Amino acid sequence: MKKSKTSHCLRAALFLTMLLAIAVNAGHDAYSQDDASLNAALDSLRQVGKEGEGYSRAIPAANQLRQTSASKIDMLLNAMADTNPVAENWLRGVIFDVARKSSKPMATGLQRYAMDQSNNPKGRGLAMELLQKEAPQTASKLISSCLNDPSLALREMAVEQAIIGAENTSKQNTDQAIADYRVALAAARHPRQLARIIEALGKLGEEVSTADAFVLLTDWQSLAPMNNIDGVGFNMAYAPENEFQTSGVLDLKAEHEGKEGKISWQPIAGSADLGEVDLAEAYNKEKGAIAYLLTEFKSDQNRPAQARLGCINANKIWINGKLVMQNEVYHAGSMIDQYIADFPLKKGVNRVLLKICQNEQEESWAQDWKFQFRITDPSGKGLASKP
Repeated sequence: MKKSKTSHCLRAALFLTMLLAIAVNAGHDAYSQDDASLNAALDSLRQVGKEGEGYSRAIPAANQLRQTSASKIDMLLNAMADTNPVAENWLRGVIFDVARKSSKPMATGLQRYAMDQSNNPKGRGLAMELLQKEAPQTASKLISSCLNDPSLALREMAVEQAIIGAENTSKQNTDQAIADYRVALAAARHPRQLARIIEALGKLGEEVSTADAFVLLTDWQSLAPMNNIDGVGFNMAYAPENEFQTSGVLDLKAEHEGKEGKISWQPIAGSADLGEVDLAEAYNKEKGAIAYLLTEFKSDQNRPAQARLGCINANKIWINGKLVMQNEVYHAGSMIDQYIADFPLKKGVNRVLLKICQNEQEESWAQDWKFQFRITDPSGKGLASKP
């Protein structure tokens, strides 16, 4: 009995369908294996740390990643999320190499990635850096819209562009330049950019204090000096910190045993211009000493925040009774926002206790005993205490 042509056609169609399915699955498997290998290499690079930690795995991983197709640039940029500084530098080098080797234009994809706020901030910033190289005019136009971007990298680019624009404008129109600088001042988060804007405004006759621009906290109660001879005081829990860690409050009327007798809480203020609280001046350049500083900060909501301290002396910070920061470092330099710690700011009154330790070094450069402190949102915007 003869088989119909229809039967032959059906079998042929079925055979072709099976071949196509096999080809698709094979391609999908190869794609999955390629992505899996890429992700494994990225994981190795993300785990690299200081002092050679993870280097043995990172070196071959970096070599592998440098051969990645530019079509995978999004995966590389995604890996920038939450990286430590060492791993970030490794990834930056790899991504720049991949982009440099690309034979096809990347501007459209880079623009899309950089301007998508759902992508990680570091990756977005690097995408914009690459776009600046490939399409500088497009990048400049996009950057100008990023003054309030949640990516600090893009925000810093936008502020930098605004500063340069204001500098150029100041040669023809002082009033407009002042207005442009003030827009940049409101958007700036990086201390160096803020300092440059303050200086530029000063040259144009507009006085803006560092204390105001950074929203530094300048009103404190101080208890000092307590003993820190031979550095014993840093880890010594004197009565104020014990009390604060237990209850989150302090009795400012209480007297305490100090380095040379009874001491009590006294008001102390930061300077009007720099917002620095100068303990050396307040306590006659006392050496081998500790000062406790207390202030209150009122918030109208619960929110994530950061404690930011600039201090050339060893220090500890408690907020609402909880230790959030400690740095046993003396006279190794100081700058605004030198030390940063995350903490939860609660609605209502928040109490901040600082412990600032001076050692006994006699060198001229080791006489400072002072600090600058502020509370910011996670982007670095200074927060002011509510009335």
